[in-house]
Amino acid sequence: MTEATVSIYTRSDLVEVLAGQIGRGDFSPGTLLPSERALADDYGLSRSMVREALRTLSERRLINIIPGRGSVVRQATVSDAVEQLIKSFDHGRVTPRILIEARVMIESTASGSAALRATPQQIDTITRARRACDAANSLLERVSWDLAFHLAIVRAAGNPLVEVMFRAIQPYIVEILFRSLTDAEVTNKGLVFHGRIATAIAGGDSDAATAEMQAHLTLGLTLFGSDIDRNLNLVARDALKSLVSATGTFEDLMRLSREG
Repeated sequence: MTEATVSIYTRSDLVEVLAGQIGRGDFSPGTLLPSERALADDYGLSRSMVREALRTLSERRLINIIPGRGSVVRQATVSDAVEQLIKSFDHGRVTPRILIEARVMIESTASGSAALRATPQQIDTITRARRACDAANSLLERVSWDLAFHLAIVRAAGNPLVEVMFRAIQPYIVEILFRSLTDAEVTNKGLVFHGRIATAIAGGDSDAATAEMQAHLTLGLTLFGSDIDRNLNLVARDALKSLVSATGTFEDLMRLSREG
């Protein structure tokens, strides 16, 4: 396909296609993206349009553009995780209670299906995510692995639309994980369920996997106190503020995260 060929793609389309591939892990950190020429040929765009698309991905911190080498997929940092969370603060008036109900509808059934359908490799992925979550040395690392654990179970359910639904509420899940994992009581009681869920899935016990996931997800109904019916993004913001010293500010956290 040449630059003169009429393309059905736009620069924005290319940005979203590549961002999606990076987000799914099709290109792992450190991987070179196809060259500008290859992308131009594949999508019927001019080299200048491809260059603009890559610049947008660089501004989103998804890639690094290295002169003489090309576009390299970035490793996500603490700063990226925090900034993505902050961007999700305008998602509306979802409360922890509303999110918990939605997660029960999606993830409890998904856990039961995973117990019946998970492959040995998927079970291993679930187990590794659980262990990494337990062993995490920082809050952001634990949030990341907790999310990975739940996503691995959803994927093991074997229904791609269920994964789409999970990903649609993923920004909210990140918010509630910050609330949960900055609360010692919720953390101590909640992480125990990860082992029970993983064991039920590995043992092919669909009923137990469903029940354990539901019990895990509904802990917040009794342990979140007044936060249960507050605006979720405000609850998450308060959780982040708790990471800052008594004399610090929320901006201090952002500065420190960028330096981390």
